[in-house]
Amino acid sequence: GPDCGSKITRVVCVTDCKHPIFPGPCCREFLTSVCSPDVEVAASGTDEGISTRRLSDLLPCPSVYRGLGQDAMKDLGEKLGVVVVATHEDPLVTTAYKAATFMAKQQGKQAAVFPVLFAATVAFEGGRVHTCAELKGVEYGCTVDAVSLLLPEMMRARAAGEANAICVVQADHFGVAHMPFAAARSLLIEHGFGEVRLFAHAQDGTWQGPLSAKESVPHSDYVTMF
Repeated sequence: GPDCGSKITRVVCVTDCKHPIFPGPCCREFLTSVCSPDVEVAASGTDEGISTRRLSDLLPCPSVYRGLGQDAMKDLGEKLGVVVVATHEDPLVTTAYKAATFMAKQQGKQAAVFPVLFAATVAFEGGRVHTCAELKGVEYGCTVDAVSLLLPEMMRARAAGEANAICVVQADHFGVAHMPFAAARSLLIEHGFGEVRLFAHAQDGTWQGPLSAKESVPHSDYVTMF
C-alpha cells in the first residue's frame, strides 16, 4: 500500500493445466480491493506462452466502495444516493432496482453487523420479481450476499418451466446499485444463468450495463459446471 513502501505491479498465476488459468472470481475481487486497476495479471500453463491482462479487464464494474473503510463507504453512499439515476430505460430494470432498494432500507437491524445494507431483485419474463436481502453474519464467512440468495427461486422457476430470469439488480440502502459480488457472479454462471443481465451504478451515478453474468467474469470459462 502507499504507506508501506511497496506497490504491487504484477500478479502471476502458473498451473499444470495445459491452458492458462487466470485467478478465480473471488481472488480477482480481493486483488481489485488492494491493487491498482492497471496491475498486470499474467497466467501460464504447460503449453508455451504467457497470457496477460489488466486487472480491470478481469473484473468489470467492481464495487464503487472497493478499498474503502466503513466511514468512507457511508460517506460515498450518502453522496451517491442523492445523485444516482433511479429510473432506467428498461422498465423491468427500474422495477427491480426499486424493489431491491426498498428491501435494503428495511434491514436496519443488520447495520449492527455492517453499516451498508444490501438487497437484490431478479426480474422474470412477464414482469414478476423476487427480492432477497443480504443475510449478515457476525461470524467470519457466515454472511450470504443477496444475489446468491436469489438462486433458489431462479432454479425453482426454471425447474417448474416458468418464465425465464431476465435481469438482476443489487442495491444498497443509499439507493446505489451494485454488480453482484464475485462469488455470486460465479454462482450465476456455474448454475446456468450466465446470460442473465446485470446492472449497476457507476461512480457518477449513471447506469452501467447491461452486462451478462458471463461477461462480468471474463476469461473464466472453466466455471460453467451445470
